[in-house]
Amino acid sequence: MRRAFRFAGTIGFVALSALPSAAEECQFDKAAVDGSFNQALDAIFAHQGFAWACAPYIGDGLARSNSVHIEMLLRDAGFKPADAVIKADEMNAEAKKGAELHPIGSANATRQEMVTACSQLMDEQYQKFRVARAKMIKAQCLAE
Repeated sequence: MRRAFRFAGTIGFVALSALPSAAEECQFDKAAVDGSFNQALDAIFAHQGFAWACAPYIGDGLARSNSVHIEMLLRDAGFKPADAVIKADEMNAEAKKGAELHPIGSANATRQEMVTACSQLMDEQYQKFRVARAKMIKAQCLAE
């Protein structure tokens, strides 16, 4: 019993030490918010472009549904919901047009190689988007 109490006490101490103190108030950092927003927007736009460019290999379902990430980012940045939907749709159309003008592919690549390459390209951009968005939210003092 004593061992269990000591273990629980240690866990509680470690958990409480990880919490920020009241003196560590978050300060809104506009420069960090703007920089992270731009990084996140660039990354998710590139991801959307790759999703459209890769549609011949992976189908267009991802590209059709992925604009919700653009909308989410815009809403996080303060866009009104309707404005975010409209802007996300415009950006999606721009990404689709760019993919049509600059298709990806290789005469020597198999379909599986193209699927793998597309997955890697999209994943890299999505991970950049996630990190930049998290930094933006943190700089806005909205992180929970």
